[in-house]
Amino acid sequence: MLNKPTVIEKWQKKNKFGRPGTPLTAKKIAIHYTGKADVEGLKTVSYFNNVVANGYKVNGKYIYASSHYVIDLDGTIYQLIPTNEICYATNSANSYAIAIEVATTGSDNHYTDATYKSMVHLCAWLCQYKGLNCKTDIITHTDVVGKSYKLCPIYMVKNPDKMVQFKLDCWNLKAGKINVDDIINCTAPTPIPKLIKIIQDVNYHKTPDFKSSSVVGVAKTGEVFTVDSLIKRSDTNMYKLKSGYFITASTKYVKKYR
Repeated sequence: MLNKPTVIEKWQKKNKFGRPGTPLTAKKIAIHYTGKADVEGLKTVSYFNNVVANGYKVNGKYIYASSHYVIDLDGTIYQLIPTNEICYATNSANSYAIAIEVATTGSDNHYTDATYKSMVHLCAWLCQYKGLNCKTDIITHTDVVGKSYKLCPIYMVKNPDKMVQFKLDCWNLKAGKINVDDIINCTAPTPIPKLIKIIQDVNYHKTPDFKSSSVVGVAKTGEVFTVDSLIKRSDTNMYKLKSGYFITASTKYVKKYR
């Protein structure tokens, strides 16, 4: 049996704007993001409990918003609403989903190592506690409302393979195949190497594309190049070299040298 993660209780008072007290039978766990990178999750807790819960208007209309849990940048898990009561976070899924708001970091809104570990631990434990399937019953907010309405959590929606890995991590933890200390943050940015070594002859280019018209030479097997930056592309990423030229980042052709 998986032990419950450490949770700090920050109970929201009963109110019509965030905690109406309506019974909830959980069938899904919905992952959200707090909307802006590098903002402490505790500020989200305060917003829900001390602002929205007291009646807060935007453009003349009251805000109805809350979450069962909030996970902070340091991995701290806060609980605001019992899991047998609904919260206002997931639109039409409010009646059957436990909502988890998660703080993010960086320009792409990925997760810190501590945050990711807490996400996996909490979701795996909730699936165990509620009798849910980690692979099918953990969803994103976007799964409910659609991409045209909101990308939430934005990192997972833009990187669906990472959401698949996240759910697999939850499943493995719940099944006892891994321990909490074994959890690896699949959303952590890949470090950019200082030097790369060519392991198979490959073209290098004057512009960051693979067009034949941009080829300016061939990097030979065994050569070592200094990397300036990583160029992200929709297909295969490229490295910008110190020379100003560009080369594929595919591990079929290059590997980290140092």
